[in-house]
Amino acid sequence: MNASELPLPVKGPLHHIEIYRDDAHVGAHVALGDELSHLGDGAEFALIEDPRLTDRTLIIGMFVLRPMTTPWTAPVVQDGVPCLSEGAGWCHNVSGLDGGGLIADGCAFDAYRLALQYGLSDAVLVGSGTVLTEGVAHAGNPGYVWQPYGPASWPHVASAEPQLDRKIGSTRQLWQQQGLLSSRRYPAQIIVTQSGNAGAEHDLLEARVFSALHPDGSPLESYILTSHAGAERLRSRADSFGMRDRIASILLVCSPDGKPEELDIAAVPRMLRHRLDIRIANHDGGSIVLSEFSKAGALAQINFTLMRNRSLLEVCRSNASKRLSPHELDQLFQNFESRCSFMFSGDRGLPRNLRPVSILVDDKEGTVVTFDARLQRGL
Repeated sequence: MNASELPLPVKGPLHHIEIYRDDAHVGAHVALGDELSHLGDGAEFALIEDPRLTDRTLIIGMFVLRPMTTPWTAPVVQDGVPCLSEGAGWCHNVSGLDGGGLIADGCAFDAYRLALQYGLSDAVLVGSGTVLTEGVAHAGNPGYVWQPYGPASWPHVASAEPQLDRKIGSTRQLWQQQGLLSSRRYPAQIIVTQSGNAGAEHDLLEARVFSALHPDGSPLESYILTSHAGAERLRSRADSFGMRDRIASILLVCSPDGKPEELDIAAVPRMLRHRLDIRIANHDGGSIVLSEFSKAGALAQINFTLMRNRSLLEVCRSNASKRLSPHELDQLFQNFESRCSFMFSGDRGLPRNLRPVSILVDDKEGTVVTFDARLQRGL
């Protein structure tokens, strides 16, 4: 049975409890407001930096992870101290079955966090590989947009928490009144590509974010963050996609002096704040570009949703059969461990400089861990 098919209690998998917080390393614990107070978090959301006190964008990375082969059953906090050692095998992808949808496996708790983090940001950053895979219409897929009303409308979320999009919107307005967010109604979409190259089958300029409309009929506010050389490549192709008049306003160009092929990631947080008044941005991956932001010191915070009670192996056994032939399934399980992508390199343990500052649990199924990543240089 998939997580989306499980019977949901009244508060469902969206209700979770804060069991650990480290105020010394958090810039602000921000109220979620009355509309979302019953969802937990102590009615709060931890921000590593308070954007009201800085001149840069707070960029928050987010990922859904699962233990590779064995469910994670130990307490996440022991004697008042985070104990995350069982998470050493945290996986974020399976080669050949790429995408967060497989990892999440229809879990309403994860989708709620996704909608919440989209809705409480001024922008969502997404790597070009993810956009070419998920954001361009092809094979019946209309193309994904990184907006809160998307996951909030998914059936397994809507049945557990009706009107979630409206409730997140109410909290968004509260944060705007407090100066945490700009006045924009919906988060902007920012595609990250250093090279500006087209993909093998599709082009970034075909992404649905450049043509879709919000539920109120307004166009999405969308940009491409790229190098100087990447910008030239994108300008050269703009006519082919009817974007000659728009391309200048879409491009966010940022290269180090004398290095036109490179994207100056370290300068991005201040550029986004000064040019677009983006105060909080969520970085939705993929893993390569998120890692590059971490190495450059541009990623201050990481929120992981760790789905504990089902291993990735179990998820694949229940879900992959819908996507693969019997032969492909046999190959998958013969080479399963070699096809798993781990979030943390080396010994697969938590990097020493990645500090857990807030831990939330949802009836032992899902655990949200907020990390201070300011000392981190690469995952």
